[in-house]
Amino acid sequence: MLIGLLVQSQKLGEQNQKYESQKLELEQQIKDEEMRAGEIENLKDYVNSTEYIEKVARDKLGLVYRDEILFKAEN
Repeated sequence: MLIGLLVQSQKLGEQNQKYESQKLELEQQIKDEEMRAGEIENLKDYVNSTEYIEKVARDKLGLVYRDEILFKAEN
């Protein structure tokens, strides 16, 4: 019976080590995802900013302010 308990104890110790390594891995994944969520939040704030809207209007739509004069360089 004592031998059985020792063997079982060893198996439980090995299983505990596996769970600990999984726990550390999952904690790292949580940190990574929290960092990613912060980056997404920053991007969301930037996309909703006037600076971004003006940039897109200029670059993609070719829009300018009424009192603005554009100069294009000849190639």
